[in-house]
Amino acid sequence: MSTPASSSADDGDGVLDLLAVMASTRLELAASDLEAHLGATAASVGYAIAAFVMALIALTFAGIVIIAIFWDTHRVIASLATLGGYVLIALAFLIRARTRWRARPPAFSATLRELELDREAVREAA
Repeated sequence: MSTPASSSADDGDGVLDLLAVMASTRLELAASDLEAHLGATAASVGYAIAAFVMALIALTFAGIVIIAIFWDTHRVIASLATLGGYVLIALAFLIRARTRWRARPPAFSATLRELELDREAVREAA
């Protein structure tokens, strides 16, 4: 038979064990979230760099073609128009990148959600 003092100590040990298991699980979840987030970010950055390089090459050749077509008649206007087009394209991409950056999901959303559930469970147990 257990005395009230020893059952109280057992309850305390049980809560500590529960908290330790919960903390361990949440750290594993956080590590998994971080790994997935970094993997997706690295892949996106790699594809973005490749696309950026190819777009620069294509735009350079397009600009050269436009200037070459108008070389004899309006070379300055063709050069300025090509430059203006490049600036507008760059601004459009900059605005799009900023919009996507602000709309990205938080890095540890699943972990934070689970920690909130843990907090509520501990409050109910206390």
